[in-house]
Amino acid sequence: MQEGLVTALLWLLFGGTHVGLTMPPLRRRMSNALGEAGFVVLYSVIAIATFAALVHYVALHRWDEPQAALLVTIPPVRGALFGLSVAGFSLFIAAVLVYPRLPMATFRHRVTPVRGIQQITRHPFFSGIAIWAAAHSLLAPSQVTFVFFIGVVALAFVGAIHQDRRLIAELGEPYRAYVAATSFWPLVAVLTKRQRIRWREQPWLAYGVGIGASLGLYQVHDHIFDHGGVYVIGVVSLGSILAIVSSRFRAG
Repeated sequence: MQEGLVTALLWLLFGGTHVGLTMPPLRRRMSNALGEAGFVVLYSVIAIATFAALVHYVALHRWDEPQAALLVTIPPVRGALFGLSVAGFSLFIAAVLVYPRLPMATFRHRVTPVRGIQQITRHPFFSGIAIWAAAHSLLAPSQVTFVFFIGVVALAFVGAIHQDRRLIAELGEPYRAYVAATSFWPLVAVLTKRQRIRWREQPWLAYGVGIGASLGLYQVHDHIFDHGGVYVIGVVSLGSILAIVSSRFRAG
């Protein structure tokens, strides 16, 4: 029980700073004092440090307080959850690759016509990681890993809502219309006829890279959290930095 509680508290530290620092009043004050680039650097350092602490703790205690997941014993269900995991992680990777084109890209807040991946979901990063984590939470072998993956789902959903509200306040009616025409969960806007998929506009290379990364990750799945979670910390931190740098470069 203690390890699960500590994991939840570390999630609150990471999630609280991750969302709290972007609250408009605080963000404005910090950006005025540090400049936009300075704020992004400080925000990134805090995010990486708190995320590293969370992942390191989970890596050290991931086998503590074991719990049997009934779904693991049902092959069709396990297969479906594996498929959802691959789809979610592939969407997440594709989102990182196309991130500079999205309205919420750092340094580049502007609304453009809905294209490509945005026709499927306006938040491919958040929705992809939420789907991946939800599938993993149902297969979690311990309380620590269950809390960890549920935390990922919660942060992704709350983060998307917070980001939408912030951009509506910043960009006004154009972003409000963008939200109305798109969806958080993949394909919901398409199914409700608010959006349609234009296949030629889809980032097929990004999807391919995402699927390849997902299948490659599966091959080393049992060792991802080895060495205190250094692999997870390194990959996520590097990916975040590259996305920010790419966005800054495209913003001119």
